[in-house]
Amino acid sequence: MGGKKKPTISQLAKKESKEKEQTEKKGKGKGKAAEEPVKKIVATVPAELYDQIAKDVQKMEYVTTYLISSKYGLKMGAASRVLNDLVKRGELVLVSRSHRMNVYTPVDRAKKLGLINQ
Repeated sequence: MGGKKKPTISQLAKKESKEKEQTEKKGKGKGKAAEEPVKKIVATVPAELYDQIAKDVQKMEYVTTYLISSKYGLKMGAASRVLNDLVKRGELVLVSRSHRMNVYTPVDRAKKLGLINQ
């Protein structure tokens, strides 16, 4: 039980400064920059796929992030961003929200169910 103890803040600071010094020394010896800029990978949805999702969502009774993610092979975060954008555009209505998932429905279906005023 227990496990290894965590280092103190001062120990972490010392370790960080030593690592920086070592990388600077290695970089100077080779003549290259010590650190190269890290490329961020941003999950974006192509416009064609976004339009297809917007069309298909209008035909569904309800929509969740998981449904979009599994149907179109997107990551859950990307599917969530698409659905949030469709809500901002006024094509979907948020019906139920919990800490795990959100349930959406198209605007015309929400009007039929009386969820929003006409």
